[in-house]
Parts: sequence; structure tokens; C-alpha cells
Amino acid sequence: MPDKPTQKAMECRRCGTCCTMHQAFVTEEDTRRIINYLGITMDNWKALYDDPHWWFIQYRLIRHIDGACAFLGWDGGLATCKIHEVKPACCSRWQAGPNKTECKKGMAKLK
Repeated sequence: MPDKPTQKAMECRRCGTCCTMHQAFVTEEDTRRIINYLGITMDNWKALYDDPHWWFIQYRLIRHIDGACAFLGWDGGLATCKIHEVKPACCSRWQAGPNKTECKKGMAKLK
């Protein structure tokens, strides 16, 4: 069987579309790292950022506020992550690509 073609990578355009289309999942380790960074308690985390509608043993989802990740910010029209230094592993692994639906929508938005 031939190798599957690899997704061509591209530099992120910071459109924020992926942060509106998806909820980031966080592991216990991600959560501990983020609450330490924010200087909040687990109770604060649950009240402010944890999505109470979705729960799995291995991970939780970050709540969307106003249609986007609670940690999505904007700087001069470019998307920023308010917790970039400690963002969840799933966000760190995300790679922009010209064939990804999210990136296509974002590039169309930026034109």
C-alpha cells in the first residue's frame, strides 16, 4: 500500500478559527500547569474554564465563551493565546496546513 501523503505545513496566520471551531481538551497535567500559571484554585478553574457539559476520565474541555476558547485573545487583529506559555498539549501539537478546513476558513476571513 502506498504511503499516505503528508499534510503540507504552513506558518499559522493567527486567524483564531481553530480556537472557535474546536474546544481544547486538557489532561490533569495540563490543568495543573495552567492553574499554577494563572494562580487560581481548582474550584476557580471549574467555575471559569471547565466545560461542565463534557467529561471524560482522561481529559476535560476548556469552555467556550462568546463562541471561542476562553483563552483566545486578540492583539491588533491577530489571535493570541492568553496562556500560550502553558497551553494544553493538544494546542501545542496543532499544525496549521493549507488543506485544513480551519485554515481555509481563516485564510478566507483574512482576505
